[in-house]
Amino acid sequence: MRFMRYVLIWGFLAALAGGAGFPGGVYADRGKQPQALGMGTLTGSVTLGPVSPVQRPGGPPAGIPAAGVKLLILSPTRQEIASVTTNAAGQFRVDLPAGTYRVEMVPRKGKEFTKDLPAIVTIIPGQEQRLDIRLDTGMR
Repeated sequence: MRFMRYVLIWGFLAALAGGAGFPGGVYADRGKQPQALGMGTLTGSVTLGPVSPVQRPGGPPAGIPAAGVKLLILSPTRQEIASVTTNAAGQFRVDLPAGTYRVEMVPRKGKEFTKDLPAIVTIIPGQEQRLDIRLDTGMR
């Protein structure tokens, strides 16, 4: 509930500032869009699954949104450039200067794992790069 209040407040503030209404949507240079600043966007989602040992038609979904997953954006020399945390829908978005980055996940208490990370992404000015990550629960 506290997280949702944060998301709503952030969206309201971003709308007032002329941003996109999503974390990373407010630009420090008075509302200029990322392409005007030589920046691009990394966006995506994180899902967790399977959530049931048996998948049946009409049964629970194969994966659910993974909220609160923290991702680190690192330079090629592994220095932290930014971090982003998934929202309640398992989505993330962060604006970055053009360049190549390594994306890693901060370890969580659960036993899930992923083969999707670490990932190397290239950010191009004015473009959106999508990275979807699937966390495997190991449930079979």
